[in-house]
Amino acid sequence: MIEGLMGAAFGALTIVVARIIRGERWVYSIGLLSLPSLYALFALRAGEPALALKEMLYGIPFLAAGVVFTFASVRHSAVMVGALWIAHGVFDLTQDRFLPNPGVPTWYPVWCGAVDVVIGAYLIWLSPRVHEGNIRVA
Repeated sequence: MIEGLMGAAFGALTIVVARIIRGERWVYSIGLLSLPSLYALFALRAGEPALALKEMLYGIPFLAAGVVFTFASVRHSAVMVGALWIAHGVFDLTQDRFLPNPGVPTWYPVWCGAVDVVIGAYLIWLSPRVHEGNIRVA
């Protein structure tokens, strides 16, 4: 429970920082690039290089979207980027069922899932405001 609350707080802090530095156009897209890398690093820490490669293969959609949405402004991209953040939150909570990674700390999936869902929900909530021309995200 505390992991989820701390993750939600970190997600909110990330949103505040992105707004302060006026990085909403690129912060969330670049963040997608880091998501699969963390699981690969956990696998390497556990001495499982083959698993690290699998983690990166599962992360290809996040890596590709991160690159595309960092450099290209696509209509409705805030919704797409937000949906990918939420999808990664679901991945966090279910990852151990289909790709067990012994290097992942026990607290991490709930913490990261909460971060991902908060950021994803914010981007989806923000999307109508983006299309009104007030804000430009990814």
